[in-house]
Amino acid sequence: MNHFEITELQRTTANLVRIGTIVEADYDHALVRVKIGDLLTNWLSFTTLRAAKVTLWCPPEVGEQVIVISPGGNLAQGIVIPAMYQDKFKATDSKSTTTKLSFADGAKLEYDSEAHHLQATLPGGGKTTLVSEGGITITGDITVTGQIISTGDQVAGGISQINHTHGGVEAGGSNTAAPH
Repeated sequence: MNHFEITELQRTTANLVRIGTIVEADYDHALVRVKIGDLLTNWLSFTTLRAAKVTLWCPPEVGEQVIVISPGGNLAQGIVIPAMYQDKFKATDSKSTTTKLSFADGAKLEYDSEAHHLQATLPGGGKTTLVSEGGITITGDITVTGQIISTGDQVAGGISQINHTHGGVEAGGSNTAAPH
């Protein structure tokens, strides 16, 4: 093996797995550019957990530290694997039984399998929309702080709030007493 071949072998081996930081993103095409030391990569694809009938869109962000895997040591063919915790972006939990999704605006979705507790938190002014044309079933007690506004009837214990009647009341202009 001559000197050039050894140097080329060392270069390609060194490029098989590299750690860098995303410096540019093209989300329309699901591509990023990574800075590795003084080197800036071409536009590279990044991995996701699912990309067929089920998809997950959770792209890496500028400033995020990533791993670049390059088949044959060719960085032009690299694939970006997000992400690693670093001083700038620390882990948001330290429990092995907690799975947490945290967003930049303070929103969180968290499940603790040890405590059997699921919690979703939105920042002030946040809104939640749940669309389920087939209906929603909740088993367990519900505690509400604030108003419940409905455009339809509410039925409790088989009694309609809109269409129920009270016995023993004479028809006329009088109102019944307040509930107690």
